[in-house]
Amino acid sequence: MANMSIKYEIAKHATANPSNVLSGGTYGGHMFSILLGSDTDNGNLIAVGDWDSLDLFKEAAVTKFEGKIVEKMGNGNYLVLVTDPGDAVLVYQVPVGAEEWTNEWKKESNLYNKTGDIVRCYGLVKYDRFEVSAEGFNGSPKVGSSITGVANKKLTVAE
Repeated sequence: MANMSIKYEIAKHATANPSNVLSGGTYGGHMFSILLGSDTDNGNLIAVGDWDSLDLFKEAAVTKFEGKIVEKMGNGNYLVLVTDPGDAVLVYQVPVGAEEWTNEWKKESNLYNKTGDIVRCYGLVKYDRFEVSAEGFNGSPKVGSSITGVANKKLTVAE
């Protein structure tokens, strides 16, 4: 008699790298601690909401952001050049999974920031560049495409 099998599917989430963002360096722009109101992937854009306490703010929706996809990176992510940051901040927490997880479960694309988490967000300025995977876009990302805004925390690609 054969052993039973388990079939599972892991949801894929956006991954990111704030590789060339001014606020990530010494003496750069602002870093924000934001209390999430809903599940959020690394590489999503949100806005700084109402002040909560000390250096903690609540999450708000982005009202304006513009950019351009300038390159596809070797890891498959897309490099976004900020042309008008509006009120957007970039969500990026260092992705750390439980050490005892198998390699399949440890993939960065399996991880997300859940509702109620406090996350680090990078303030954006014109000419900042950051990487985000295809899961972080509304529409099909292509080099040369414009980013016209943000919907549901994802970058909206002009079609």
